[in-house]
Amino acid sequence: MKIFLNALLTAGFALALIITVKTFVIPHQEYQEDPSLFLYDQGNASPAVRAEILEHLEYFQDGYDKRDTSILESYMEQLFSRENILILGTMPGEIYSGYEEAADLVSSDWLEWGDVQMLVESANISASDSVAWFSLIGHVVFDMSSWLDLPLRVSGIMVREDPGWKFQQLQFQFDLNIQWVLYVTILLAIFLLLSIIRLVFLIIRTASRRSRQAQ
Repeated sequence: MKIFLNALLTAGFALALIITVKTFVIPHQEYQEDPSLFLYDQGNASPAVRAEILEHLEYFQDGYDKRDTSILESYMEQLFSRENILILGTMPGEIYSGYEEAADLVSSDWLEWGDVQMLVESANISASDSVAWFSLIGHVVFDMSSWLDLPLRVSGIMVREDPGWKFQQLQFQFDLNIQWVLYVTILLAIFLLLSIIRLVFLIIRTASRRSRQAQ
């Protein structure tokens, strides 16, 4: 019985590991591999406005390619508005409000996050007067481990200022299927229950043996 429970427990955690790894599979792989495909369609921006926004997004990606903090000041000046900035990161506590906090986020991304690749050419871009909004996909390979390659969604709002378009809002989101996380949670809960039952069984058996020995 003890061997069976141990084997069952091992198999269970192995299955949990497999499901967890499955969670990190990049969705929309065909769109990641072929930038000419549009997951979100192109949006309603005119060709001229789309070209301007794409140039802006390409420069945004270029900064994440180089990760050179010596250019951070000029990078921020060219890309970000100084008014009404809000950036939401991938984690619940990552809320950055204002120009200085936005600069801190970009700097920490370059220094600590990983290799960020955004599919700029296939971005969905729409605009109305002096406001534009966009959505795109990509992925990040973490510095801590090249095995950790997570899909991203990036969306934002831009405003037309002198001399051009500037970010006012950005959101980074891991593009993960949380249904698998739910499965993992349920599975681990089941095996936790089995572990508790096993522990109770072992305690009762040990107590019973000691009782017989005392007699």
